[in-house]
Formats: sequence, C-alpha cells, structure tokens
Amino acid sequence: MSSTEPTTSSASTSPLAVPPTTSVVNNSPSAVLGKDDFLKLLVAQLQAQDPTNPTDSSQWMAQLAQFSSLEQETNISQTLDGLATTSSVTQGVDLLGRSISFTRADGSAGSGVAQSMTVAGNSVVLSVGGENVDLAQITAVGTQPSATSPSTSPTSTP
Repeated sequence: MSSTEPTTSSASTSPLAVPPTTSVVNNSPSAVLGKDDFLKLLVAQLQAQDPTNPTDSSQWMAQLAQFSSLEQETNISQTLDGLATTSSVTQGVDLLGRSISFTRADGSAGSGVAQSMTVAGNSVVLSVGGENVDLAQITAVGTQPSATSPSTSPTSTP
C-alpha cells in the first residue's frame, strides 16, 4: 500500500453506521406542535431561503394547504368536543327527578332518584341518594311518581 492511496477508516459517515440514539417522548400539552408552531416554522423557512434559489411555489402551496387543513381539523375537533359536552349536559338535565338504576364501580347495582347534577370539564355526574353517578354507569331510567296524584275529575271551563 503506497502512501498516496487513500486510506479507509473504520469509522464511516454512512447513515447506517451511526449508532441509534435514545429519544424521549414528551406528552405534555406544551410539547405538542400546533397551528401556531407550524406557521412560525413556515415563516422561518421563508426568511431563511436563498433569494438566488427560491423554493418551488408548488412546495409553498402544498405547505399552505397542509396548514389550512390542520387549522380546519383543529376547529372541527373543538366543535365536536363542545357538542359532546352539550349533549352530556342535556342528557343529565333530562334525568333530573327521574328514577335511575346504575352499576357502581365495584360492580354492585344501585338505584334512586337523580336529585342534582354537577359538570366538571367534560364529565357530567348525577347525585343519586348521596352517591355520585357518572352517565356511563346508568343502566336503566324510569319515571318518578309525582308527590301529588293528579285530579281524576275533568276540569272544564264554561
């Protein structure tokens, strides 16, 4: 081997030769990239591009379409979350004063009249005989007889 021949090193710059790295996943809400982050990255890319060799306009249009799609998906998700909460609250209100049967967390059955309702975030909880009952625990709904029976004689106006 002559001294003018290139020498090969055991260390390669091939991507396959790079040892894998350990990554850490951060699932906190602040670690999730949103539409504002996407827009900031897009603006930074615009500012950093080479004026003598600009990015193809079709690539920009594709990125703007992705941004628009992300924004619409976010808006739809928020709307659906609001509708789900509204639906749960409506169901809870409809159950007030009615006799319900439910299954407790330990698997035992319970029943009683829904006396009040509490909304905490997306969760609707009914108070039944001093117990807190989530809507998902309800197994049957009945009517609560009124305290005073209606009059059996028909009323008429002259």
